[in-house]
Amino acid sequence: MKLMQLKLSQPLWFYKAGEFSADAGWRHKDMYHEHDFEVIFCLKGHFDVTINGQPCRIRANDCWVLPPDTRIAGTKDTTGSVDFFWLHFFAEWDWVDFSHQQLQVMTQQQAAHEPAHDLNCLVNLPRHFPVTNPQELILMFNQLLDYTNRYHYTDYGNHLMTQLALISVGDAYLQNLVATAGGIDAKTTRVVEWIRANLSSELTVAVIAHHFDMSPDYLTKLFKREQGKNLRGYLVDIKIEVAKLLLVRTNLPINQVATAAYFHDDKNFMKLFKKKVNMTAGQYRNSYGNTHLNNPAIDPSIPIPQDISALLDREENENSVK
Repeated sequence: MKLMQLKLSQPLWFYKAGEFSADAGWRHKDMYHEHDFEVIFCLKGHFDVTINGQPCRIRANDCWVLPPDTRIAGTKDTTGSVDFFWLHFFAEWDWVDFSHQQLQVMTQQQAAHEPAHDLNCLVNLPRHFPVTNPQELILMFNQLLDYTNRYHYTDYGNHLMTQLALISVGDAYLQNLVATAGGIDAKTTRVVEWIRANLSSELTVAVIAHHFDMSPDYLTKLFKREQGKNLRGYLVDIKIEVAKLLLVRTNLPINQVATAAYFHDDKNFMKLFKKKVNMTAGQYRNSYGNTHLNNPAIDPSIPIPQDISALLDREENENSVK
């Protein structure tokens, strides 16, 4: 399998980035990337294009990597609204053939949370792949846009932020390999998916263990071994990730953010957030809110309470007419 191998040890230059939103009736313009890369991470909807003449549909939670010497052109008007992040940059790179065995080793390392020392300073990416955990990539792109939209006496930090973004895209690709590899991490992968789908419930280790016909002690040890983290800590972490997204992508008051992120006590939320993130929720919002956002995009695999979902829809409609 051929992958694009980007060399992070060589100069990598940020060009431009943004988040694009459009209503129905939009069509991607004809663009040619002569020397620059473009990463497209779709958050909402879909749009039809040709890439070097080949028809493609870019869907929500798809990540596409367009290398230099690539032409992309829209073929149809969209039938609904779309929202996606885009990033242009320059990098040293090459096409590299990966054997099935090499990909399997990479997948096993990712599943076991082992650092891949042979991939140091390298990011290997396909042309496109589905993102299994959109939350992490959404936060990374938000941080990239926040940083590059601020004044700094030197723009070198923009290049470093682009490196971090590409490493996150590389992680997302490896997570996809793990999710699609039969038998690897199978037990706790199902547990993670069930937790995401039922996060609005009163979840405890005992409740989760009962659902999967396991003892709490066995599930705790299995989760730690396969996922590399404590199950109780994971339940808190995933709620904190929802809160982060709401803080940077909406103007909801912090007490409503706590409710939407399934914390039943505002004070406990603020205490845990400060402990996990090393800053208050308000400080986090101020630190990463310097981006133009008009379409709140929450990970669709995580249920949002109906009243909060309706509020987000109202905010989106209000922003779209401004």
